[in-house]
Amino acid sequence: MLLDRCIPSGVGKALTHFDIEYRTLDDIYGVGVGQEIEDVTWIEDSAKQGLIALTQNFRIARVQHEAQAIREHGARVLSYHRASLTKESKALILGRHLQTMRRLHDHTGPAFWRVSPRDVLRDI
Repeated sequence: MLLDRCIPSGVGKALTHFDIEYRTLDDIYGVGVGQEIEDVTWIEDSAKQGLIALTQNFRIARVQHEAQAIREHGARVLSYHRASLTKESKALILGRHLQTMRRLHDHTGPAFWRVSPRDVLRDI
């Protein structure tokens, strides 16, 4: 799993607890450089590396060039339903949706799924 720059480190710790390996943008592009990478770049690169990207930017599917990058490169992106969650809430939502993450991992083709405490919304 690839964590977008907006995902707090506590969520990474929760993923480790759930036995899910993850990388950050800084891991891939270098410390500090990952903070400046355009969204379409990490979307494309996550697809090339076969990684599910996790973000809290739930608007990506509504931004034409970012949604196009998801579709064009077959990226799989998982997003929280809103950005203003605590890191604890984000970790709990991921725990609630472990099966969803497995389904997204097995999913072929482009996907942008938003998770909330109750639902999974499939925007792409």
